Amino acid sequence: MIRRAIVVVLAVVAALGAALALYARNVLASDQVRATLESQLAARLGRPVSIGGAGASIFPRIALELREIAVGDPPSLTLGRASISTGLRGLFSRRIEDAEVLLAGGRMSLPEALAIGTAAGGGLPPDAEGAAITIASVRTISLQDIEVVAADTTMRIGMESSLAGDRLEVSRLSAVSERTTLEATGALDSVEERRGAFTVRARELDVDELIAFASGITTPAERADAEGPVDGGSMRIALDLEAASGSLAGHAFSDLRAQMEAVPSRIRMDPLALRTSGGTFEGTLQAVTTPAPPAVTLRGTLAGLDVAALAGAAGKPGAIAGSLGGTVALQARGAGPEALAGSARGSAAAAISDGAIPGLEMVRAIVLAFGKPSGAPPEGSGSAFTRLGGDFVVANGGLRTENLTFASRDFDMRGRAALVVATGALDAEVDVVLSEELTAQAGTDLRRYAQSAGRIILPARIGGTLSEPAISLDLEAASRRALENELKRRAKSLLEDLLRRKKG
Repeated sequence: MIRRAIVVVLAVVAALGAALALYARNVLASDQVRATLESQLAARLGRPVSIGGAGASIFPRIALELREIAVGDPPSLTLGRASISTGLRGLFSRRIEDAEVLLAGGRMSLPEALAIGTAAGGGLPPDAEGAAITIASVRTISLQDIEVVAADTTMRIGMESSLAGDRLEVSRLSAVSERTTLEATGALDSVEERRGAFTVRARELDVDELIAFASGITTPAERADAEGPVDGGSMRIALDLEAASGSLAGHAFSDLRAQMEAVPSRIRMDPLALRTSGGTFEGTLQAVTTPAPPAVTLRGTLAGLDVAALAGAAGKPGAIAGSLGGTVALQARGAGPEALAGSARGSAAAAISDGAIPGLEMVRAIVLAFGKPSGAPPEGSGSAFTRLGGDFVVANGGLRTENLTFASRDFDMRGRAALVVATGALDAEVDVVLSEELTAQAGTDLRRYAQSAGRIILPARIGGTLSEPAISLDLEAASRRALENELKRRAKSLLEDLLRRKKG
């Protein structure tokens, strides 16, 4: 008897389930529903919408299943699947409220797709009389395996969120690309105005990619190619950003921390701190996103950077070593390391301390010109220096300075210099001030004519490359200078003698 009752109950449940599934398919999976939704979405988004097919499911909740969705012409947003879940009340009333929306297997292009999302923030239009079905409100939104494209970069996005009016609470957001892996939580206080704050933690972060994506967010679609700043209303997105490792303009870093703000046509990281090449950078980064490509400005202080590591990264291993510190103010325009490096310009007040240029054989050249027949440098001499610095102008892929200073045990230098970063090509005109030890090894005549505090000064030209400098000493100019100094000394002595005689 009990078994029979159970069988009857199961049969009734199955029949009801079948009836419900049939009714759901009749209500949700019809061409009329598909056409109605296309019309409603197109009216709200202001762009053509096409839906390849509509279906229905009843487990675990009754859901409208849409396939092959495209928005725009040409499409700036495509979805392989959209699932819109509702309850029985929504099914019978043909008005879906507090829906749970799942979007999967799609692709969107910034900034156009973001403009679509903003347009959809206020919900769909009221149900027209006789419409097959209406989506009145949405409670949760989930994204699975959505590709987001900005500039030449593609990131794969996943998200879990809840929507209450115009507020979107994001409980989990993940983004993965070839060079970035991050997780974020936070909220948009206003979806329509794009105002909100997020906490972002990245295992890896490519800052160039981040700038490209932020450019897509801060540049409205209708003005993406316009000249000048774009008025984006009250948009403001703040990020508390941390990254364990990553790259900026092609340079690897670790332990990045920044407060980032995205507002119309501008992104700013202030403050920004990171570790790179064994040292630190602290300062600010700003990107003006309109017109494209973004114009990036970097300002701040460097301390303790390993110059040997920097030279190796630039393809010049072993060319120079030391510890770099100073201040920089650089501007560049572009997306990606090559574009940024090629367009960089600005200034730097920097110095390398306790370093060496292994190829700089200045001591040997001096000794060969004036000293021992063997040409052997004095004991303990070499390419080491205590300080190499100046005020540098950065432009056209190179550095130049008019006040280069070089201090070492055996000689000092001062003058002008230029360096092409890509090739390492050098072009410098300097005065070489010999140490007292090297001055003592010079010829008698030059020692007699020493110009300053008993130390000989030699004009020199340095060419070649940073790895293989080519040194030429201008001995003729040194002799002329020595002769001029001697004539000045004798004229002064004669004048003083005449004055003494006159007084006597």
